[in-house]
Amino acid sequence: VSCADCQVSFFGDDYRKHTSCMTEVERYEKKGPQQQKNKKQTPQEIWMEVVQGSVESAPSNIQHYLGVIADLDNVPRKPKQFKNFAANSLNLRGKTGESIVSDIWDFLKVKQDERRAAAEAKKQELEQQTKSTLEKPAEERVDKRNKSLESADLSPKTTSDSKPPSSGAADLKSVKKAMKTVLKKSKDNSLALKKLRKAVQAQLMLDKSYSKELKRLLKENAAKGNSFLLDGKTVKLKVSN
Repeated sequence: VSCADCQVSFFGDDYRKHTSCMTEVERYEKKGPQQQKNKKQTPQEIWMEVVQGSVESAPSNIQHYLGVIADLDNVPRKPKQFKNFAANSLNLRGKTGESIVSDIWDFLKVKQDERRAAAEAKKQELEQQTKSTLEKPAEERVDKRNKSLESADLSPKTTSDSKPPSSGAADLKSVKKAMKTVLKKSKDNSLALKKLRKAVQAQLMLDKSYSKELKRLLKENAAKGNSFLLDGKTVKLKVSN
């Protein structure tokens, strides 16, 4: 048996499962079948698949009648229209005919509900898989972030408030000694406070981060007046005669 529209050949009762024809795209292009599979089926196409796919599993008292209906086109999906269609197509009259038609309808409704339940279960499964796929990268990012934070906690911390170690001491006594050494080598034994600070910093090999503290120590030593004289922003070493 062959389909007159798409020329597909069938063996035995396979033609019952043929509900839609192969397109020209499917015949001549490699991507055609995939595109056809992605096409959403109409409710009538789904119903016809239910009707045609239910013939083999139908009870013996209605299997023959259902097989005849499966070969027909545009089988109604509504109960009233279906029963009228089946009664006329199968020539079933009277109470016996009505009983057979009702049995056919009830059987098809059970099969239709089973198909819907299976489709819904598959849909939920796909949604869950998609959700898991989307959540996994997010979980990996959180995990990587946590690992980074753990690494940061284990590594030595350097902040803007922490001071690097100095190669020299910076106390009042050592600064005073360095001030004397620098000023003795200076012209008139005096220097601007800024230049003095830089010279003492180099003398004691202090880090630049101690500049503020060194300035305080310089002023404190100069303000005592025992060995130094502070004149504005200039510091002068007192020389005993």
